[in-house]
Amino acid sequence: MSIKQPCIFLRGGGKRRQTRNLTGDELEELREAFVEFDKDKDGFITCKDLGNLMRTMGYMPTEMELIELSQNINMNLGGRVDFEDFVELMTPKLLDETAGMIGLKELRDAFREFDIDGDGAITSEELRLAMIKLLGEQTSKKEIDEVVKEVDNNGDGKVDFEEFVKMMSKK
Repeated sequence: MSIKQPCIFLRGGGKRRQTRNLTGDELEELREAFVEFDKDKDGFITCKDLGNLMRTMGYMPTEMELIELSQNINMNLGGRVDFEDFVELMTPKLLDETAGMIGLKELRDAFREFDIDGDGAITSEELRLAMIKLLGEQTSKKEIDEVVKEVDNNGDGKVDFEEFVKMMSKK
């Protein structure tokens, strides 16, 4: 039986392999996202909101990771996460994903422009509206549906951040 490495969002504690601290821009991006999801402005977000927030930021945790994360939060953090806990949870993932990457922030910003309702996925309709708004291009529903179908690897009929990155990097 192999021992599975813990969810990247749950790593941490004493053996953190953090090679650098988050930059001011990265912390500000986390703060802006956190504040956006702190609907009652009490300084906490719920477990459910955390999953949605992570998706909005372009992180695509698996269902298993979300379950593990939820159990960890419910046991250790009373079912709610404050900004410090959020930063602690997100730092390993953010550092891991940004290692050697250029333009990730720009891709996230672009993704947010397309993801009109902020649910972490771009629908055909959102893509069509964004094409009009951002590029001034009228595109038929059929053409948009074909684009979504081409990049929709998980078959959910939407474009998530990972699929968006692949779509934007195609030549």
